[in-house]
Amino acid sequence: MSLFKKVHEWLGEKEAKEEIWTSISENDQVDQLFIDSASTTQIILKHSNSCGTSFFVKRDLESTNFWEGENAKLYIIDVIKNRSVSLYLADKVGIRHESPQLFIIKDEEVAWSDSHRAVNRNNVEKALGLLCQ
Repeated sequence: MSLFKKVHEWLGEKEAKEEIWTSISENDQVDQLFIDSASTTQIILKHSNSCGTSFFVKRDLESTNFWEGENAKLYIIDVIKNRSVSLYLADKVGIRHESPQLFIIKDEEVAWSDSHRAVNRNNVEKALGLLCQ
């Protein structure tokens, strides 16, 4: 049994949890969500299934009711499976690749980004609040 499976069981998580993220696996999807950000805020999480920090960041962001009422679309890039897409995004926005890493895209540009433990509900909530003023 893998360590992460044990952690999931220890935390009492269900295997069939509804996914709130739309997976990004192509560069064209990145380009399109920048275009779409002119009308709706886009959130991109760069995530690694093999990183403990990334696991806990993603879990924190998936907490009950956190995204309710937010007018944003949620996307995820698996940095292991889709490394080239992750690097494409880094080149496109001029921000060094890290994981976990979160981007808030609004009006076709990065309005906020951060990485590692700075990606948490509190910081994302503050960033979204500032963008809505």
